[in-house]
Amino acid sequence: MSTVYIEWKDILQVSSKALYIIELEDGTRLEGRLAETDTTSQLLLQGKAQEQLIDMTRIVWIDPLKLDANRIKRWDGSVSAGFDSSKANSDTSLSASFDARRRAEDFQLNFSGSIYSRSQDGAEDNLRANFGTVYRGLLEDRWYWAALGSLERNDELGIDLRTLGGGGYGRFLVQTGRSLWSVTGGLAVVNEQRAGDEAAETNLEAILNTDYEFFTYDTPKTTLTTSLTVFPSLTDSGRVRADLEFALRRELISDLFVELSLYDSYDSRPPVDGTENDYGIVTSLGYTF
Repeated sequence: MSTVYIEWKDILQVSSKALYIIELEDGTRLEGRLAETDTTSQLLLQGKAQEQLIDMTRIVWIDPLKLDANRIKRWDGSVSAGFDSSKANSDTSLSASFDARRRAEDFQLNFSGSIYSRSQDGAEDNLRANFGTVYRGLLEDRWYWAALGSLERNDELGIDLRTLGGGGYGRFLVQTGRSLWSVTGGLAVVNEQRAGDEAAETNLEAILNTDYEFFTYDTPKTTLTTSLTVFPSLTDSGRVRADLEFALRRELISDLFVELSLYDSYDSRPPVDGTENDYGIVTSLGYTF
C-alpha cells in the first residue's frame, strides 16, 4: 500500500498493538505501540520505559517498524500529460512528467522527470527534458545529508546534454502537517555537451537550494510547490545558473488532478547557440498513486 494522508482534525482516537516509529514537527523520533486512551486528539505512545500522550497535530509521519514485503510498495507518485495546439501558426506543445517518492525511517528518495516539446511552422522544434534523483539521509533535529544526480537537455539554452552529480547538507526549517521548507548547500560536478561545434565542458559548481511545499488533504486536495536552485560556478568564474519551478495542483476527483506549473532556467554565460533564459507555463492533467 502507498502512504495514507490524513487531516488530524478529522481523527479522534488511534490505537494499535503494532510497533510504530513517529516523527514530530521538531524532528524528534519516538518508538512504541499506540495504546488505547480515553482522551481525544492525542496518541498514547507506549514505549519500553514509559508512556506519553502526544498531540496528533504535532505528528508529521508515522510508520510501522515491522519489516515486511509491503514496505517496498510504499511509494507515492504521479504521472501527468498536457497538450496545446494553435491552428493559426500550427503551434503544438506536448508535455509529460512523473515523480515517485519513498519515505522511510532514516531516508527520503525522490525520482522525477519531465519532457516539454514545442513545434511551430517556420521555427525549429524545441525540446526540454530533465530527469533527476535526490536521496536524503535523515539525521537528528531535522538535518540531512543529500546525494543528487540529473540528466538534462535544453535546446533553448543550447545544451544537448548536461550531466550533474553532487552532494550536500541541509535542514528542514519548517516541518508540519501542512508545509515543508528545506534548504540545502553543496557541491556538484557538471558536464555539458553543447549544441553546435562547441567543445564539451566539465565544471565544479556550488549548490544553493530551497524547496517549499504547502498541502491540504481535505477533498479536494491541493498542493503548492516551489523550488529555487542556484549554481555559482567555482571553475568558470562569474558564471551563474539558476532553476526556478512553481506548481499548483488541485484534485478534480479521487486521484485525478489538474496542474498549473511554471519554470524558468537561467544561465549568465550560455553556449553560443543558446539564450540566457528559458521559461514557460504548462497546464496538464494527471493521476496520483
